[in-house]
Amino acid sequence: MSPEQLKTLQQLSQLFEEGSAGPKQVKQLSALLAEINQLANWPEESLEQIVSPH
Repeated sequence: MSPEQLKTLQQLSQLFEEGSAGPKQVKQLSALLAEINQLANWPEESLEQIVSPH
């Protein structure tokens, strides 16, 4: 998870805890979790090729 994704997740989490999250935030959270899960499902070798400069 990137620092930006973590920050977004923390902000959305706060809204949900406060009870002020709406449909837009539900969609944002869904998209964010899908991104994070997609990266988590990639083989480690593929991630290293993407992340490490050649």
